[in-house]
Amino acid sequence: MNICRLPLTGLALVLIIALISCDRSHSSETTLEKAHSNLKITPTSTSTEFDIRMFDDRLIDPDIITRDRVTPIPQTSVVPVSIKFDNSGPWINTNPFTTQKQGGEVILVDFWTYSCVNCIRTLPYLREWHSKYKNKGLTIVGVHSPEFEFEKIYENVSDSVKEFEIEYPIVLDNDLKIWKSFENRYWPAKYLFDKDGVTRYMHFGEGQYQETESVIRTLLTEMGADLSELPLDDTIQSQTESSEIPRSEQTMELYLGTDRNYAFNFFHPSYIGNEQYYENIQSPNWQKETNFKNLLRREKDKIYLTGTWVKEKENILQARDTDDYIDFLTLIFSAAEVNTVMGEYKEPYKVMITLEDNPLIKSEAGTDVHFDQSGNSFILVDESRMYNIIKLTAFDTRDLKLSSKSKGFSVYSFTFGSDPRGQ
Repeated sequence: MNICRLPLTGLALVLIIALISCDRSHSSETTLEKAHSNLKITPTSTSTEFDIRMFDDRLIDPDIITRDRVTPIPQTSVVPVSIKFDNSGPWINTNPFTTQKQGGEVILVDFWTYSCVNCIRTLPYLREWHSKYKNKGLTIVGVHSPEFEFEKIYENVSDSVKEFEIEYPIVLDNDLKIWKSFENRYWPAKYLFDKDGVTRYMHFGEGQYQETESVIRTLLTEMGADLSELPLDDTIQSQTESSEIPRSEQTMELYLGTDRNYAFNFFHPSYIGNEQYYENIQSPNWQKETNFKNLLRREKDKIYLTGTWVKEKENILQARDTDDYIDFLTLIFSAAEVNTVMGEYKEPYKVMITLEDNPLIKSEAGTDVHFDQSGNSFILVDESRMYNIIKLTAFDTRDLKLSSKSKGFSVYSFTFGSDPRGQ
């Protein structure tokens, strides 16, 4: 196996820089960070890990968003945090909030975005809590903080809210104003406030649903709500048990845009395997069409392009219409589930999905996959969103290929799940 090793001197230098940076970051700790340092931290009930999307402090540009994996830590606090929504919006499912109502209600603020698979997996629990406790004093506010530009479009968010059957208030946080006021870094992220507007609980990522509901019930009981006819569901936690597959064996989230791809940089990842991709990536003409050669030798967990593509900041774009499926991308992954964020173009287009160059069988097909009369597996891209393309019956290493005849075939990212059938 070929690996890149830093020389000892180079590694030492990096460590020195890292130590200096860490010291500086602690000395410039914000008021909210100082407050959070005083929180009572309760260990998680399990040692399993959950995927979340996050701003990564290791990145040179703090505005670049990437994914990391952490063990979520529930936190309890008596530290007030402002949750005003003045001049925010637009809003969905409600009239605009001018400010948070101080006193008399429990508020759950949920940071999400509609193409985030981890956020999508949490929505059934949020819908259940809204239905169950809305008349007992709970208000859920979904703060839609976008990762991609197309997630800023009101119609896209509104359509997703309808598709996901969300009935609680949603506010579009396109300028990340609310996100920054919370100093939030994660999708999804949940913040619970009591009737006095005091932070009582925070949770980042998936899972801990029973624990979160228990805190909701505690806060509602404190304000006098009678929950005797609404028992706690003690079965939901088992639905989110994480795979025991070691992280090192799993394929992590991959991005295709130039904003997140850097070659030969210790601090930045390179998700694309073609060296051509990184040629003149920072030059004025970086966005030109590039003809990528089909590479027979490929590494696992790297995306490889073949054919004519245009590099864009957030995505890769097929640059031409073809008579056959000669433009494609490939990926050797280790996972049980594969999702990809793709963008719409002028009209819907078809993307063929194969494993080891063979059409999917129905037991491998994701929820967005269709089959034609010849048994070929494909998805129809008719909107910009996340598409579920692979659901295997067991964790495995497979060779994936996506191909299209259509100019405008656009791919933003891949996300993965390690549990069979997406459990």
